[in-house]
Amino acid sequence: MSQDVEIDPADTLTTGAVGQPGRRVFMIQATRGSDIFSWVLEKEQVTALARASYELLSQIGEHEMTKELLGKGPLGAATEQFDAAMALKADQPAFRIDAATIAMRYEEGRNMIELSFSELTETELDQRGSVKIFVTPRQLAAFGIQGMKVVAQGRPTCPLCGHPMEPDGHICPATNGHNPRAR
Repeated sequence: MSQDVEIDPADTLTTGAVGQPGRRVFMIQATRGSDIFSWVLEKEQVTALARASYELLSQIGEHEMTKELLGKGPLGAATEQFDAAMALKADQPAFRIDAATIAMRYEEGRNMIELSFSELTETELDQRGSVKIFVTPRQLAAFGIQGMKVVAQGRPTCPLCGHPMEPDGHICPATNGHNPRAR
């Protein structure tokens, strides 16, 4: 069993992967002061969170921030400074995230976004650790951009079935392996 954690506000929120494509471990990481908090999740969850981040920012009228961060300005996602700021720090993850518990909500009065999730446990009866992380819209925009960058660094995804394609070929379940584009 893990502890419940609330980080309000977080100094940073990022995502990254450790290991080689095909064997990577994906993580979310938040910091507050000198404290580092890390959790493991799946590649698909990183993709879903990155997309949900942009959708939430669009709903609250902050989507232009993502476009601004994608630029090459001093804090743009195409800079070494962005990569350094969003890099994972050495830490041991507390637990694996249960995908069914991931949620984001906007607190209008504070102009903050809450990202929450719980621990994946063996059974529903097990005590779960839970996490609430509060970030600014700008931090969420950077998190979403970083998520898409991390996912793009892995194996390419088959456009027909959505599964990762191995360098030595891909047998696509959508075509029973008979699609020459997928090889």
